[in-house]
Amino acid sequence: MKEPCSAPGCDQQAKAKGYCMRHYVRLRRTGTLGTKRRMGDFWSKVKRGAPDECWPWTGFVKPSGHGLTSIRGLPMHTSRKAWILTHGPIAEGLCVNHRCDNAICCNPAHMYLGSRADNAIDQWAQLPADERGRGVRRCMLSDEDLYRMWEDRKRGASLKQCAQKFGVHITTVMRYITIVRKEKVKILRSVRLSAANSISYQKS
Repeated sequence: MKEPCSAPGCDQQAKAKGYCMRHYVRLRRTGTLGTKRRMGDFWSKVKRGAPDECWPWTGFVKPSGHGLTSIRGLPMHTSRKAWILTHGPIAEGLCVNHRCDNAICCNPAHMYLGSRADNAIDQWAQLPADERGRGVRRCMLSDEDLYRMWEDRKRGASLKQCAQKFGVHITTVMRYITIVRKEKVKILRSVRLSAANSISYQKS
């Protein structure tokens, strides 16, 4: 029978060097078996400046350019942890987006909560920092807008040009075009099927 974990109060089986995996990993990462977290451990790796300046992360940075830290043993982007330490928990489904487009910035004043779509639109549209925020852009097109967009497409307008003209993201334009295309194909198939049935009926 395997020995129990050497950590005080832990009844799990030892897996590595006398500790269960949870305590072994914690000891390697933090040098202690305790779970006490200090905000200073995080902020000591942030180069804080003036309130309106970017505060770059000086610790580990992923190839994508995002700072990486952890919380309760789980990996997390530094911007997300900075928000949690400043404002509290983040609702499910929301992302911490940057107004400054600096992935390693940890200044909470440069962040806002939004969706992945908000983040993608910010990057694509290059909106000014003061115009960025959660759900501030259109995501719907009226029937009149849709008709005008299709007319523009017939005249050779690109998807990007249509998106800029109607103030929506390019994925919104693509979604509407796909919906209309499917409806047209459905109608065309129905017409051809009716014609084929009519010919078969006449032959019989």
